[in-house]
Amino acid sequence: MMGKCLRMTAFWVLAVVVLVACSAQSEPTASFDPENQKEYGVNGIFLGQNIKEAMDILKPTKADFMDMVTRQSYTVEQMAQGAGDAVMGMLLVDQTQMMIKVHKGELTSIMLGGVRREDAQKFKTYRGLVMFDSAEHLEKLYGKGNGDQEVVYEGSKYTANFGLVDNQVAWFRFDRKAS
Repeated sequence: MMGKCLRMTAFWVLAVVVLVACSAQSEPTASFDPENQKEYGVNGIFLGQNIKEAMDILKPTKADFMDMVTRQSYTVEQMAQGAGDAVMGMLLVDQTQMMIKVHKGELTSIMLGGVRREDAQKFKTYRGLVMFDSAEHLEKLYGKGNGDQEVVYEGSKYTANFGLVDNQVAWFRFDRKAS
């Protein structure tokens, strides 16, 4: 009897843990939340995230980081520890170039453009937007933004800019606002 009770208790504990873990998955809300930092990201990386965690998620085939003022090179490990005030990174993810900025170990800017049409589905924003999606799809996912050719969405800490060419998303950039 005691063994059966122990197994049932273990089962319920496991069920609760699984349910909590599943509910912790951060799915986008029904509408764009300009104060949610995860809204400002692509492929699981987002503004404010530690560079080491972001690189572990992206797994770029090549990455070079250099301070924009001193021209000093940095490793991911150095930046993860807080080194570098204005570090720019050029990443090669598959065959696509991505640019990021890092300040004190955290992502402050993510820029993506020049994605080949056949690679577009590999680069999704938090809301599921991909390169070459229509302006209408951008508005459906993010709501009405400011601008026509460059559509801007702003929160108190972050901005998202989407460039449109021939009514399609051609590039996007997520930035932390200067404090």
